[in-house]
Amino acid sequence: MVLMAVTCGCTRELPAGPTRGSFSISGRVIDFRTQTPLAGGRVEISLDVAAAALAGTTADASGAYVLTVPTSAMYYASVNGTVVGEARVNRPSYPGDLLVNGGNCVSRYGTLTDVRTTRPVAGATVTVAGGTATSDANGWYLIDLGCPGSTGFNTTLLYVTHPSYVPNQRVVGRGVQGVWRLDLELERRQE
Repeated sequence: MVLMAVTCGCTRELPAGPTRGSFSISGRVIDFRTQTPLAGGRVEISLDVAAAALAGTTADASGAYVLTVPTSAMYYASVNGTVVGEARVNRPSYPGDLLVNGGNCVSRYGTLTDVRTTRPVAGATVTVAGGTATSDANGWYLIDLGCPGSTGFNTTLLYVTHPSYVPNQRVVGRGVQGVWRLDLELERRQE
């Protein structure tokens, strides 16, 4: 029997966490207009906007909440029965701050992560409807477009660019309305 070892000199990033098992979501429920915590908000997570909640809890006096979901997936988050965004839960300890009570204000926010490693992507430029933000060390971005009620009328795209990642875009609607969490995963460029 002959055994051969072959090396390619290439590297591959391995995922930072499991894709199955329990995933803890923790964060705060924050009033968008006043930037103050919302105590007592009922936070629920579901796989579809019309589906029953998979997990739910009530925020404490400081607006903080913690809940557990069974697997890595894209979930819809709701507070007090209103869907407030799309949470891409892809690591065992997911940061899940949720902004509520936007009124006629318009904003997009969330986290950017590497699709393979699930690590936050810092320094990415996120653009929508003329607003721009740069993701921080935690992958967090927030674009505040003011309180005009809505921005634009045609199909509107959110763009994400970073020198080390393939550009990403996502349709956010016909124009941009409301305050909505939108997490995205980015694919690293091939070297």
